[in-house]
Amino acid sequence: MDNSNLVSVLVLSYNNLRYMKECLSSILEQNYQHIEIIISDDFSSDFKREEIEQFIIENKKENIVNYIINQNSCNLGTVKNLNKAISLATGNYFINLACDDLLFDVEVISNIVKYFLESNYLILAGYVAQYDEQLKECLLTTPTWQYIKHIYGNPIDCYRLLCAGNFIPAPGMSYKRELIDRYGMYDEEYKLLEDYPRWLYLARNGCSIGFLPRYIVKYRKGGISFNRDDKNNKIYNDDLALVKEKEILPYVNTIKDVIYK
Repeated sequence: MDNSNLVSVLVLSYNNLRYMKECLSSILEQNYQHIEIIISDDFSSDFKREEIEQFIIENKKENIVNYIINQNSCNLGTVKNLNKAISLATGNYFINLACDDLLFDVEVISNIVKYFLESNYLILAGYVAQYDEQLKECLLTTPTWQYIKHIYGNPIDCYRLLCAGNFIPAPGMSYKRELIDRYGMYDEEYKLLEDYPRWLYLARNGCSIGFLPRYIVKYRKGGISFNRDDKNNKIYNDDLALVKEKEILPYVNTIKDVIYK
């Protein structure tokens, strides 16, 4: 089977399943013709596989060529769960999506594939619209205009700026299978933080990050990332400390003008 046009949408879930059908609807409504849905749940207590599968079956059109529903046998953390989803996918393109977020409109996937076909980028970001929990009001847009030129500029310049803090949004992150083949899977030394160390690693190793100037995702404030308990807060902060130790400090003397606060 030729999967060169296939887009695998990786839907990650963990105890935020009340929005799953909204998320899936935003995928099922896409006008792109070759879509695979990979759902990977990180051992949620209320995961309802049969209900999710029935929803997909009842609402999918011919453009949904495959779907896989996985639930891990124990909680792995965000990074390992994402790698699990990637390992299950068969597409040439990947889009990361949390199950409490939505693709912004019906042309998102078509526009992403068009961008990849017309450029040499292996990975791209786009605008993310952050909404309230009910998705009624747009609260802010990221990234802000002053950072955008650094996303698709020189990768070392991008790396320098990333060392001061992450400014590239993770929701809707899109990439080609070639990126995985060339740079490997996500770093499983991290537990919850998948995006920031990935941006740093790629930029530092000369991978230019593309920017698609359109909204990719409606990001729901109040989702799982906003509701970490004390245990997960510690894990998240440990991940941030590891970013500094592993992705930034060893390169301060080789990358000029790196600033970390």
